[in-house]
Amino acid sequence: MPTTNFKTEISFTGANILVLEIDESADELLTKFDQIEFYSDEYNKISSEKRKREFLGVRLALKELLGTNVMVSYDSNGKPCLQDNSYHISISHSGNWIAVIAHPTRVVGIDIECPSDKIQKLYTRFLSEKEQEDLSQGKNLKQLQLAWSVKEALYKIIGKEAVDFAKQLQIFPFEVKTEGEINAKHVLTEKHYKLSYYQTDAYTLVYCLV
Repeated sequence: MPTTNFKTEISFTGANILVLEIDESADELLTKFDQIEFYSDEYNKISSEKRKREFLGVRLALKELLGTNVMVSYDSNGKPCLQDNSYHISISHSGNWIAVIAHPTRVVGIDIECPSDKIQKLYTRFLSEKEQEDLSQGKNLKQLQLAWSVKEALYKIIGKEAVDFAKQLQIFPFEVKTEGEINAKHVLTEKHYKLSYYQTDAYTLVYCLV
């Protein structure tokens, strides 16, 4: 029978991060909760199996990370937040992978992506011409995956003023390693950000605190 594997736990400048692989069906995931009625009203409104698995996977990861069942709401920008405001959180999912980050006082952003060749057909949409020159003109797949995840994580922090990835977010040149840091800037405010990353054959993970 498939099992849920807690793959990676990271502590980073007071933030806690959990990366979780979900192999189970929604019905199998339901058995992981001792108080599933806590989420019944929201869960019963979801029709697709994929969305049910994502919904349960995120809450299972948050429960593991924070040690208790938590209610997730969304603010006016669509950012996830806890109803009791005990932590700032960010969540991401791709394929069978779930990633969550939480910090008690600092705003956080996280993105996880499974490898896909499709990104080489799309990179001109989220990278400026200067970034394309700096980042191998789309030839380095792992570099493109990192660049996309950096901008996704920043969007989750900044919100609507970073919706145009190519024009409003700038990534500075970087070398691809298994893990490291990438510098970026929000063009409209000229605010600089430093993001950390961890890349495996299974996924690319990028996270940031501000």
